[in-house]
Amino acid sequence: MDPSIIFDYIPKQLLPSLGIPLVELLPDLCLGWWTPPSLDLNKYNRLKYLRVLLLIVAWYPIFELLFPIIEDSSIYSAMVIFAVASIIARPLLMEKQIKRVTSIGLWNAVLPKEKREALWIVVTNSKPSDINKFDELAARYVNSPTKISGVVLCIVCSQLYEKLPDMEDKIKLLGGLTASIVGGIGMGGMRHSNFLVDIVFRLVFG
Repeated sequence: MDPSIIFDYIPKQLLPSLGIPLVELLPDLCLGWWTPPSLDLNKYNRLKYLRVLLLIVAWYPIFELLFPIIEDSSIYSAMVIFAVASIIARPLLMEKQIKRVTSIGLWNAVLPKEKREALWIVVTNSKPSDINKFDELAARYVNSPTKISGVVLCIVCSQLYEKLPDMEDKIKLLGGLTASIVGGIGMGGMRHSNFLVDIVFRLVFG
């Protein structure tokens, strides 16, 4: 297949945005939104600034393309602010979550992969109780950036929906939004259960 056919479906200025699903396809690079299946949390934490840079590079052309389309400047500004907030907050909150997990003595013991995954799931799904400590308060809201990015995606789709003249294109847009929402929910509920399922949900959400 001729690779140039991709230009028939995706504007050239959006090609940097393809980096998002690409890094999710190779999750153990630790450059994606989600923690890697290998649970190499130290590597994931070390690369947080590079992840922020990649996300900014990916999101910038999207908002550049949307600027002349969205007539309401307040909606456009809100989308940009929410997107930037989610990109910056994600690594900061994840760092607190990672410190919370790695401070557990059992985590630092020699564990089989299945037991390490189970420990990660148990700890990250339990809400910190001492909200007077900033680190525990931050870990409590570690999923907030993902929810914010989901809100941004919904706003983008709602604005594009109003501009699309063809109903078939509108249905495709709603289908893509639905797939992304399902992917995000799937990542929350099926992470680490199966490597292939993990990759599929990463790509759909990305």
